[in-house]
Order: sequence, then C-alpha cells, then structure tokens
Amino acid sequence: MSSINFLGAASGLPLDELVTTYVNVERETKMARITKNQETLNASLSGVGQLKSALSSFLDASKKLSGENLKARTATVTQPEAGKTFVEATAKNTATAGNFDIKVNQLAKGSRLESADNSFADANAVVATTDGELTFEAGDNSFTVAVTAGMTLNELRLKINESGDNFGVNANILNTGGAAGTKLVLTSDVTGVGNDLVISNNNAELDTLSTVPTGAGTTLNLTAAAQDAEIELDGITITNSTNVFEDAIQDISLTVLATTPADKNVGLTVATDKKAAETNIRAFIKSYNDLVDQVTELTRGRVMGADGSVTLEGGALAGDSLPRNMMNQLRGILGSVVPGASDDLNSLYSMGITLNKDGKLEISTSTEFNSETGQMRFDKALNENYDDVAKLFGGEDGLVNQLESVITEYTKSGGILDSRQTTLQSQLRENTKASEAAERYIASYEESLRKRYAALDTLLGQMQRQQANVTAALSSLPGFTTNKSS
Repeated sequence: MSSINFLGAASGLPLDELVTTYVNVERETKMARITKNQETLNASLSGVGQLKSALSSFLDASKKLSGENLKARTATVTQPEAGKTFVEATAKNTATAGNFDIKVNQLAKGSRLESADNSFADANAVVATTDGELTFEAGDNSFTVAVTAGMTLNELRLKINESGDNFGVNANILNTGGAAGTKLVLTSDVTGVGNDLVISNNNAELDTLSTVPTGAGTTLNLTAAAQDAEIELDGITITNSTNVFEDAIQDISLTVLATTPADKNVGLTVATDKKAAETNIRAFIKSYNDLVDQVTELTRGRVMGADGSVTLEGGALAGDSLPRNMMNQLRGILGSVVPGASDDLNSLYSMGITLNKDGKLEISTSTEFNSETGQMRFDKALNENYDDVAKLFGGEDGLVNQLESVITEYTKSGGILDSRQTTLQSQLRENTKASEAAERYIASYEESLRKRYAALDTLLGQMQRQQANVTAALSSLPGFTTNKSS
C-alpha cells in the first residue's frame, strides 16, 4: 500500500483542517504584535524623516535673513532715451548705496584687417601652392590654421571660422565687383588698446593673408585698431579693455552697450533691496508655519467616534516628546528679545510679527490689542529702521544664528534626529529577527502537530478496522442478529 499523504485519510476525520486552524491561530497570535510593532516603527522612521526635512527647509529660509542677505542691493539704471539701453548694472550686497552719473564716450572694440586691393580675383582664388600655417594672436589668445596646397580663399574662410580653437576671429569675403577685387576681411572680438589681431605664417606665399610677413610680399591692412571703452563717472574719465567695468564703483558691475547722446547721461541709483528682504521674511514666516503644521500632523492623537471606533489614527510621532521639546525651543527663540539688537527693534513682536493662538507666526492687521497693527510696525521697520532689521535677524546673536544653533543639533549628521533614526532602524532589524524566529517556531509547531495527528489518524484507522472485523465476526455466529430500523 502507498503511504498516507494527508491527515484524515485513515480515520476519515477533518484532521488537516484542524491542524491548519491551530497553526493559523498560533500565527496570528505570534505575528500580530510583531506586525503591529513593525508598522509603528516604520511610521516613526518616516515621521522623523519628515520632521528633519521640514526643519531643514525652515533653516534654509532662516539663512536667507542672515546679515549678508539682508544687505542686498538693487542697481537701478535710468536710461537717457526711452526704448534704448546704454548701460546695465548689477550690485553686490557689499555695495554702498548712492547715486551716480555716467557718460559713455566710446565702446571697447576689436581690430579689423583687410587684404590689399586686387590680392585675390575671386573667392575661388588659390591662396597657396604649397602647405603652410597661419597663426592668429590677439592679447593672450592664439590659434593656428593649417593651409594646404591648392586651398581657395573661400575654403580658408570656412576653416578659420570653424576652428575649434578660434577665440573670436571672424573671416568674411567681400566681392567688391570693382577695381579692389575680392577682399578677405578679418575681425577680432578681443577688445582693448594693444590687442590688435596679429597674423603670422611660415610660408611666404601666405604673406597676403598675414600682418607679419615671412618674405617681402604684400600684407593685410589694419583698418581699425582695437580700442578701450571709455566712460565718465561723475565727471571722472575711466577706461577699460572691455565693455564690462568691474568695480569702477566698488562692488558694482557696469556693462556699457552704446555711447550716450550729447548732454544726456545715464543715471545709476544703488539702494537697499527692501522688497527682496520683505519677500524673504514672509518666506521665513511661511516656512515656520509649515513646520508647525507638519509637527501637528505627526503628533496628533487618535480620534475616537461615539461608538468607540477609531475615526482617525494618531500621527506617526504621537506621544513622542521630541517634537514638543523641539518646538518649545524654537518658540522660545522666536518670542525672545535679541541681545545686541536696537532697543526699538529687538524682537519679532516689535517688528509686527507675532505668534497666534495656533502657534503660528503672523503679521496681524488687527488693532484689537494695540492701536498700531502688526502690518504697520512691519512696514515701519522696513522703511525707517532697515539696518535694525538686519541686526534683529542677522546680528551676531540674531535670530538666524540662534535658530541655526538649535536646528543644527537636530539635523546634523549624528545629531538628535539622526540618532533617533539609527535607533529606529536598529529596532526594525530586531523586529525582523523576531519575525523570522516566529516563522521558524510556527513551522516547527505545525510539523509537531502533523506528527501527533498523523499518529492519532493511524490509531483511529486501526480501531475502525478492528471494529469492522469484530462486527463481521459476530455477525457470522449462529443466532446473532442485528436489529434494523423499520
């Protein structure tokens, strides 16, 4: 006979279902706590990551209010004629505020070379019968073009323009159609006095294409020398080799684009960029409020319905004191008086920024508690006490440095949140080990049950066969009868 492959085959009883039920109950009992623990740990790990991200965003917004950033400057240029730009300007944060008058006398230009009249009959004229090289130089720049035997003037033009090392030399051909014949014209983008384009060769046949001859042939003519840009800044003449004047006014960059009309100069005003400061302060407020919302979401408690059922699960960090302690520290800083700040502007409140009943920052427009609204104090601070605003936020002991000191302890590598994440990850690994151990136990438990019930199944089967045999033997005895139901 073949061996029995499933429980109950011998006895006819549903022993396989019974074992499966016992195993499932045991699995649910053992694994429910482990699964719940894993879900809690994963949620906490995710919550710490979200908290860390929100803190980092708030710190980034805070840093935009550091002393250097609050000193941002605008450079406003007033052009002398509508629709035309003569000068462009940008200012560094370290530029000094002021007004300036700018006259543009001339722009910086590169040099221009032309071949002599009748040097070439047309664009297909051969420039050399033997190989050679042309070397182009202007200022500190140089590149070389190989001229092959039989190369035409037009082929040379293309090779110059397409050279990968070309620093700004443009070659063109002018077909004059007159006594001058066809001309090669070369212009250089390298500007400034003394930076004329110079072309040399190693083959006298190329003298007509050079400014420095190898033989005694005709050379290119310099028809326009490179020149400096020249401006008058508040009546003081300043020259520069390019059209970009860096620090002609300290920490300000001027780009001249056209000469100014007679008696019509450009006006330049350098001022504090208060609009950018206001934008960054409002971004700071929003970022803090976003952090408050994030912490509220992460720490909310479980909400129960009237029937006792859960209508809203608790946040990932519900019951965790870490977010609460962190927010208490931040609120303490935001509500404090800043050491070293002006007496008239030494707190966020004095600037019109307050914490509302929800724990969020706001610039109030209400006069309920003060005849002067928060918005009025805010505008006054920016318009009348801007330097004090910079001290409040960006001073040595200002809000930005205080906030950075606290937040960094939470967000830095190896910091408070990093350590919390490490602990949670370790607990998750231990939970995984517990899960694996539970699976091994359940497998062993099932194997043990199956062995025991297999033995029981065999025993019951034997007893059933013995009963059948006894019944059969008795029925064969004389006078033995069985009553049958009618």
